[in-house]
Amino acid sequence: MSFTGETIGPDLAANWGLVSRVVPADGLLAAANELAERIAANPPNAVRMTKRLLREAMHTRLDTLLEMAAAFQSLSHQTDDHRRAVAAFLSERAAHFKG
Repeated sequence: MSFTGETIGPDLAANWGLVSRVVPADGLLAAANELAERIAANPPNAVRMTKRLLREAMHTRLDTLLEMAAAFQSLSHQTDDHRRAVAAFLSERAAHFKG
């Protein structure tokens, strides 16, 4: 596609794993908002670190990336949000994160 400029349809894009979900055009905004709400419901610092790891993965060696992931995980375990998540899990309720 990069070399030919050919386009593909949504079904083929989904089949190839290029998109995670196909929605009708009139449902796109609602689907995007639903996904944004699901992301926003997670611990903000963990989401931020995950985004950083994804960006670093584009130009960093695997061993370095794995070290960063381990360091970020260790940092995440020291947060109030982690304590909230563990308490919510043990209480079988939803966690509410503050960041």
